[in-house]
Amino acid sequence: MYPGTDIIEISRFKGACQRNPRITQRLFTLRELNEKSAENGASLAARFAGKEAVLKALGTGLRGLSWHDIEIISNEVGEPQVYLSSKAREVALSRGAGEVRVSLSHSKDLAIAVAILSSK
Repeated sequence: MYPGTDIIEISRFKGACQRNPRITQRLFTLRELNEKSAENGASLAARFAGKEAVLKALGTGLRGLSWHDIEIISNEVGEPQVYLSSKAREVALSRGAGEVRVSLSHSKDLAIAVAILSSK
């Protein structure tokens, strides 16, 4: 089992997005941006923290991967589901992980995520 965590100041994340509106296209897939929660800056910050947490759990950071290699989409009851590209899946499998789970949360000021790679 490999964990990863990340915490983000929501105001800092929103500020970066306002200064460079194209940043969201670089960080998120179209499916992520089309989610209802994407309208909420705090939810997007939490989703970004989730991607960072997954990268830490994979042990790679962004080396060899891009932000689009990790996609976090909520299922019908709102639980975040992690979808990995084939390249990111190879990294997970090389660590013996068959499953990636993520938990996202935010308050008024902070967004936090915890990711766990585990065998199925």
